Amino acid sequence: MLETICDLMKDAYRRNWITSRDGNISIRQHDRDHYYVTPSGVRKQDISPDHFKKIGFKDDGMWQVLSHTDLSDRLKPTGEIYLHHGLLRKLGQHQRHQRVVVHLHPTYIIAAMHAGIELNKLVESFPELSRYTRVAPNVGDIPPLTHELAYSTHQNLELNEDGYINYDIVGLKGHGCVSVGETPYSAYEHIERLEHICKIVLASNKY
Repeated sequence: MLETICDLMKDAYRRNWITSRDGNISIRQHDRDHYYVTPSGVRKQDISPDHFKKIGFKDDGMWQVLSHTDLSDRLKPTGEIYLHHGLLRKLGQHQRHQRVVVHLHPTYIIAAMHAGIELNKLVESFPELSRYTRVAPNVGDIPPLTHELAYSTHQNLELNEDGYINYDIVGLKGHGCVSVGETPYSAYEHIERLEHICKIVLASNKY
């Protein structure tokens, strides 16, 4: 599965959804007491499974870095670990297998939010989007790598104490989006779908 995530990060780079050292993805199996997350500062077009950080859960709800590979052990977790950890700490019972969290910076999603578009309102005009993807209200312009950004992202996705999430994707103004799915592909496709709709809307000049 880590190989698949590496392939998606490389695809995101080719699409210009991230620059070399941007973006982060995490994955947790439902029956494991740890998860894997992309490290900080690694060129995403060169990332491999050996780069991933292995993160365990502490009794106080925080995390601890576990040994994974010699290469991984020399790296730091992504700076957005607060965001990932909160979404992976508990998995709702609807998550039968695993949860994948993807944070990227797609051009048209960001541009749409800069233009003042509430991404969740797009659902009203594009039923094909709402059929497969539940879009949360935008998160405001909050500095990256902060507890505040993580908290607002969790709140807008409607993450509850049992780990259930009411939405599939949320836009972060000026910073991209966060998508959640049971597989790397399902989480990635939520972004792909919303990016396509945002591109259509911006091209129409009808916003």
